Amino acid sequence: MLPYIVIYLFFAIGLAVVDRLYDRPLFIRTYSKHFPWKLNYSFRWWGVDEYWAAATAISLIGLLALMIWTVTGGPINRTVVVLTLGFVCMTSTVLSIRHFSLVQRFKAHVWWLTALTALGTLGLAIIASAYADSYILNSTHIDPAQFPLAQRAITTVLLAELWAYMGTLVISVFVIVSFVVITAKRPTFIGRIRRDPFKALDRRRYVRSVTDKRESIRLLVVAASAMMTATIASNSWTYILSHTDEVIQETLVFASFHLHPKDCGIPGRGGEHWVALISDNRAVLATPAKHGYMFETLRCDMQTKASLERARLDRLKLDHYQ
Repeated sequence: MLPYIVIYLFFAIGLAVVDRLYDRPLFIRTYSKHFPWKLNYSFRWWGVDEYWAAATAISLIGLLALMIWTVTGGPINRTVVVLTLGFVCMTSTVLSIRHFSLVQRFKAHVWWLTALTALGTLGLAIIASAYADSYILNSTHIDPAQFPLAQRAITTVLLAELWAYMGTLVISVFVIVSFVVITAKRPTFIGRIRRDPFKALDRRRYVRSVTDKRESIRLLVVAASAMMTATIASNSWTYILSHTDEVIQETLVFASFHLHPKDCGIPGRGGEHWVALISDNRAVLATPAKHGYMFETLRCDMQTKASLERARLDRLKLDHYQ
């Protein structure tokens, strides 16, 4: 019951604050029987940026309400949490791109950004390849050259992860720094008055225009969304990096472990075990563990199809059918 009461108070207090700050009644009566009240606001002047800013603000309010709901002990739906976080990141990213004109800035400097991206990809590929070899060697104690496909697969996974991490970090820092710089260079309300000699004569009576208020609100939404997106990205990468080892092990097994234990004559192993042949009589067995797999090197006596079929028939003869 407490989460419902707190959420109701949260929206009620928020609505009261907005009504207090609004210079006219927030709702007005109508002659409609079913909808006697309507919002005293016109959306006709809104453009694309205003709609994106509204979507971002709504997503931030929803995220704040979800946090309050969680803190007060409300039941949590993982899907709702993921969708809310994703919606916040998506709307704030689009809003920041449009607000800071990132597409136009990228087109103006596309040549050196492309060169920097190529050099960054080369450097990260070397790091990913080295880590992939080290990981295979430490996990299986076998020369990584015995798993060429796994080398390429793990390198690709690590390269994509490194690029995503670096991209998230760079974009977050760029947006935050850009916001600080633009806000610092943006003339303040009093500064604009002082530049106008007529308004400066009686600046106490000069009231902020609607345009000034709208720009301030949009700038506040951009700042809040940028900070929240950076926080979400940081926490998300903490979770992703904690599960990287499992993903790499699954990639290693999927890419290079293609045999069943029975193919090598290894008894007593179930269907979840996988084997990678590294020589004529040696193989690496992947055994499922709590977090990923455990690897051990065993002798492998490759079985022919005839021997496997004969063993299957022998097992069927041992079964007792009514």
